[in-house]
Amino acid sequence: MRRWTIGVDFGGTNIKVGLVRDDGRVAQTAVLAARTFGRPTAFVAGVSGLIEELARSLGIRPSQLRGVGVGAPGLVDGARGMIHTLVNVPGWREVPLGARLARRLRCRCVVDNDVNCVALGEWRFGAGRKARALVCLTLGTGVGGGLVLDGRLYRGAAGSGGELGHMVIDPHGPRCACGSRGCLEAHVGASAILRMARRALRRGAQPLRRLLRQAGGRLTPEVVAQAAGAGDVTARRIWVAVGRDLGIGVANVVNALNPDRVVIGGGVANAWALFAPTMMRTIRAQAMTVPVRAVRVVHARLGDHAGILGAAVLVWESRGGARR
Repeated sequence: MRRWTIGVDFGGTNIKVGLVRDDGRVAQTAVLAARTFGRPTAFVAGVSGLIEELARSLGIRPSQLRGVGVGAPGLVDGARGMIHTLVNVPGWREVPLGARLARRLRCRCVVDNDVNCVALGEWRFGAGRKARALVCLTLGTGVGGGLVLDGRLYRGAAGSGGELGHMVIDPHGPRCACGSRGCLEAHVGASAILRMARRALRRGAQPLRRLLRQAGGRLTPEVVAQAAGAGDVTARRIWVAVGRDLGIGVANVVNALNPDRVVIGGGVANAWALFAPTMMRTIRAQAMTVPVRAVRVVHARLGDHAGILGAAVLVWESRGGARR
């Protein structure tokens, strides 16, 4: 009988649940609104109910699944399935999510950081396939990181390894949500892009202003990218700045870890053509000659399924995890 795995991608807006085959194909997906199911008790009830429905569609019980993997956006102890705290999701402090799900579903459940899961997914099925040392960066509201080194997810001494968004690239730079100054996230995350765009609007960036009106007044990185594509010089400069600062961060990682692949994903990375040329030039200028020759910096491939697939890979690759 084919063995199935459930992958859960816990985002700030949506909680995506997917049924994953052993060959990496996502057969079915379902979505819950995080604003309704984002609290621990509601999360366990809602996600467990969806998993039970997906299992019934296969004619099996949840206990017959290969396991359930969850990627969560915060500080997670993957070895114990314990969520210490989540970023921008209230109510999560020292929650033993793996054990709670395992009790309810009577199957193996493992939990880790969401970008760790994306890194595993890209390493197994996406742009990081066959990489010996993989660095994954996700550019969204914040900047997340994950490391797969010598075929194993690297978590560090306290489980927080891979927080690359909080490397400082300018100690006098803008304040980051973490409380520090000049973090990579504060320079290239969506909030940073919107901060630069608002400054541009105050200076009279007309194509950007026109596109903003067409978008109903909702300023997003996508609107800034559209303005750059429409010839707004100020918007283009924003993406050049993103490419420069991201290149500095990637060069630091290349020097420190000597990876053979750096995979960059997330919603902001959809503007790849606007920032990648500057990023690549900066990496070549800032990184040391030997490691920069060995690395390929590429756009992620798995899109919206990256977190679901990576959470499934988490189940396959882990040896521990919460059990009933």
